[in-house]
Amino acid sequence: MPNPYDVALRERAVAAYEAGAGSYADVSLVMAISQRTLERWVAKLRATGDVAALPKGGGWRSPVDLAILHGLVAERADATGAELRRRYNQCVPRRDRVSVSAIVRALKRAGYVLKKKGRVRVRSTGRTSTRSAKRS
Repeated sequence: MPNPYDVALRERAVAAYEAGAGSYADVSLVMAISQRTLERWVAKLRATGDVAALPKGGGWRSPVDLAILHGLVAERADATGAELRRRYNQCVPRRDRVSVSAIVRALKRAGYVLKKKGRVRVRSTGRTSTRSAKRS
């Protein structure tokens, strides 16, 4: 969601409407806001006495137990996200199992850097382009 309008703009717009500077449409046009937005601000002022925006929501936090995760990382520091998820889900009850993305988010929150891939295929052949061979 975008950031809320500044409180000063809200107060100016509501004060202009309350002072009789025009209709909702007139004031909203001058202030470059939506007419419905101005209507909500005026209604909020009348109901609560304030036009400040509500605080942003907190969102959802992954349910990963960081103590268990720290222990798993200490056992094997070079494990991938999938390997950590597998070991974590073996350590917790069935209802507390999580996904790889939850493990990765918890690791980032805890300040760890995660390997992206576990086993990477090594190229057994060199470059095959004839252009790069000509340049050398």
